Amino acid sequence: MNSMKIFIGTFFLLFILSVPNFAQVQLNGALDLELSGGGEDSRFIGNGIPKKFQNHNFSVTQLNAFLFAPINDHIFFESRIQLDTWGSGKLNPPRISLASLTWDNPDNPYVIRVGRFISPFGFYTKRQLSTDRVFVQHPLAYSYFTNISDIRGFWPEAGNNTNAEYEEGDVGLPTLYFAGYTNGIGASWEIKKDKMFLDAAITNGTPMTIRDRSTLPNLALTSRLFYRTSIFWEQGLSFSFGNFMQADPLNNSVRTDESFQKYYQLLLGTDTKIAFTYFEIIGEIIYSKWKTTGFISNQFDESCGGNLCDYDLSNISGNIDFKYELPGVTGSYIALRAEHLAFLDDVAFDNPNYDENQPDDEPEFIFRNWDEDVSRLTAVFGYKLAPNVLLKASFSDQRDFDLSEYALRIQLSSFF
Repeated sequence: MNSMKIFIGTFFLLFILSVPNFAQVQLNGALDLELSGGGEDSRFIGNGIPKKFQNHNFSVTQLNAFLFAPINDHIFFESRIQLDTWGSGKLNPPRISLASLTWDNPDNPYVIRVGRFISPFGFYTKRQLSTDRVFVQHPLAYSYFTNISDIRGFWPEAGNNTNAEYEEGDVGLPTLYFAGYTNGIGASWEIKKDKMFLDAAITNGTPMTIRDRSTLPNLALTSRLFYRTSIFWEQGLSFSFGNFMQADPLNNSVRTDESFQKYYQLLLGTDTKIAFTYFEIIGEIIYSKWKTTGFISNQFDESCGGNLCDYDLSNISGNIDFKYELPGVTGSYIALRAEHLAFLDDVAFDNPNYDENQPDDEPEFIFRNWDEDVSRLTAVFGYKLAPNVLLKASFSDQRDFDLSEYALRIQLSSFF
C-alpha cells in the first residue's frame, strides 16, 4: 500500500511537470486471455500450471496499463501497472511492475534511467509482453523453481521436492526472475552505432530477486553486451554478481551472528539469434553459481564448528528455439524449443537406510546432485490476427515425458 501511495504521488508530480507536453502523453494497454490445462503432476513452480487449475481453465492471465509521459525533450517517465495470475492461477491485486525516470538525449550515445526498470540480463527479459514472444512460457532458467530460497539458502525441501503451491509461501526460486524487473540505476551505451550496445545496472539484488524491494542492504551489478554482427546474426553476453538473501523472522536468530551479505549469486550468460528468410534460431546458455547457507532438516545448518555452513552450488541451462514462418499463410509460424537445466554439484544427504548399529552395512550419507535435472520440449503454433493481436497454441512436456507434467496453453494476446 505504501508503494502504491508513493507511486501515485510521484505520478501526479510528474504529470504536473509534463503538462506542457500533455499532447505527447501516451496511454496503452495489453490483455492476455488463456485456456490452459496440464498433467496430473502439474504445479506452477514446475510446468507453470497451478495444480488446482490443471483441468482445462479459462482466465484473464494478464491485464496491463502503460503510461509514457515526457517531462521535457530529454526526460520522460514511464510506468506499468499489472494484474496477472502469476503464481496462484487467480487474479492477483494490481502491482507496479515498471516505474522509471529516463534521460535520453539523441545527441549522446548513452541513456540513463532510475527507478524500477527491466533487468538487462539475458535475451528474454526484454520480451515482457506476450505479443513480443514466440512462445507462451519462458525457458527453464526463467521459470523453473529450484532448491534455492532467499530466506533459507540451499533448501532440499524446496522446488520440485515440495508439495506446497507457490501461494502457500516459500517454495524456492528460479535461476532468474522471469518478470524481469529490478530496482536501481541503469545506463545504456551505444558503443558502435547500430552495431554494439552495453546495458548495465546497479540494483538491489541479482536477477533472481522477485521482491519489489530488498529487506537487506543488497547490491548487485548486472550487464549485457549486445553485438549485431550482421543483418542476420546477433550475439549477447550477460553478467551479474551480487547479493540475493533477504531478512525474515525465520532467519533473524542466525543473522545476529553472521551477515547474510556474504552470500552471493554469480550469473553468466550468452545468447545468439540467427535469422534468414523464413527461419529464426535463438539459443541461450546461462550458468549460475551461488555461495549460500543451508536449511537442512527444518533448521539452519550450523554443523561447521557451531557456525553456519556455506554451500557452493551451481547449475547451467540451455535452450534452442527454432521458428519457421509459413510462407503460404501470412502472419503464421510454427516453433520448437528444446531445453535442459542441469545441477552440477553433489551434496551429502542423510541415508534413510543407514543403521548406526550396523555402520558397515550402509553409509551414513549419500551424495547426489543438489537438485534434479529437468528437460523440456515445447511446440507452438502462432498466428497474427492483426498487427497487435497474436493467437498462440502451445504444448510442452518435461522430465520423464510421460505426460504427467504436460502443459497445454491457447493464448490470445493483444496490445492497444
